[in-house]
Amino acid sequence: MIIRGSNVSVAVTQQPTVLGWRLPAAGFFVYSMIAIGAHILDSRGFLVIGGAVMFLCVCVAWCRGIMAVSVDKSVMFVLCIMLLSIFATLYDPTNTVFHNLLKHIAICILYIFIFSMGLDPIYSTPFRTIFVLVLLFMGFVSFIVPGVSETDDVMRMSGFFVNANNFSLTMMTLLFLINEQKDSRAKKVSFHAILVLFLLLSGTCGAILAYLCAMLFKYFVLLNSSHKYRNTWILVLISVALVLLGCLLTIDLFMDVPIVKRIVTQLSLVWHELPLAASGYELDYGNLSNMYGTGDCSGLWRISHWRTCIDVIADANTVQLLCGYGIGASSLLLYKVPHNDYLRVLMEQGIIGLTLYMVFFLTVFRRIDWRYRYCIVAIALYCFSENNMDNLLFMTIFVLFLASAQNKAPVQPATAPRLKDYDAHCHGE
Repeated sequence: MIIRGSNVSVAVTQQPTVLGWRLPAAGFFVYSMIAIGAHILDSRGFLVIGGAVMFLCVCVAWCRGIMAVSVDKSVMFVLCIMLLSIFATLYDPTNTVFHNLLKHIAICILYIFIFSMGLDPIYSTPFRTIFVLVLLFMGFVSFIVPGVSETDDVMRMSGFFVNANNFSLTMMTLLFLINEQKDSRAKKVSFHAILVLFLLLSGTCGAILAYLCAMLFKYFVLLNSSHKYRNTWILVLISVALVLLGCLLTIDLFMDVPIVKRIVTQLSLVWHELPLAASGYELDYGNLSNMYGTGDCSGLWRISHWRTCIDVIADANTVQLLCGYGIGASSLLLYKVPHNDYLRVLMEQGIIGLTLYMVFFLTVFRRIDWRYRYCIVAIALYCFSENNMDNLLFMTIFVLFLASAQNKAPVQPATAPRLKDYDAHCHGE
């Protein structure tokens, strides 16, 4: 069902899936260039201008196109999420950060407009090149802009971004631009090689682990869909091999690699001190650093901070528990955001908000081509340890991917007899 406006551009409706990407791509280019300049000049006010330009370009594209809203399940979920945040603000405006609320509403509207326009998936449009070149340019600029910190002998590059975590998150959007059906193997390998390079330079444990787990998910789905690997015991052997490889990585030979040492040390620290951190006691990070030989206890700090976040949620009244304290409330009540987007949504938008988010992402996950589901898995895992919703640049391209990727979703892997047969069928062979 579509609620249609009166203004329909003939030029766009002739080729809506192709021409409709022109303005969003141009808006993203302008927004990215403004963001680079704002970070380099340390003038964050320009980021508002960049975001406004991107939003305006999408709105103009929607108005020049079908000027209609698709009454779809996912659109209804997004509308409910948006209205819920407005209700929480009206209930208690003292806990809402209003510029965060505006960003939240803008992202919801972007999804609704892009989805309603029925555009081709972002990874298959000719305008994909603009998004790829912009992200690569950001990565290149980060090489030359001073923004390096040292943690446990690991040089963490953040470039012009606020921190290394934001740098790695933005670079992970390269996954959304890989055309799994049409790109050559060399091009796909190049995309992943560049992304791995950026992740290693950022030294972000959460992003690296999320990417590795998502790639394992991708290839398990691929093996499961190919009838060459019907037998479950083969997947079991692969799982055992991966566990053994993980054990081998902890030996001294690999511990000389700084990023491996940092990941292993963080996991070991969390594993041994988890009960203490989860108990709510104040931790002596200096003593823990000396015990484990690390200058970074960020993993353990996150768990302790999550416990504080849960305590604040537990103190909420019934309305706040169901609908949240309001967008941006976590930074006001905790003085630092939770570093866990699931807890953040639970605090700011309540049980209802978290449920809506989960159902929305599950709906999109089931709709999109199964070859691209690992992208959602990667971001979902990274959300456990980072504040991804703060990054408007990332959220913009993420929404473009989610809204457009649902428009072409072939059969599920369980019903696909063979990958080769399926590809031949798609190309009419």
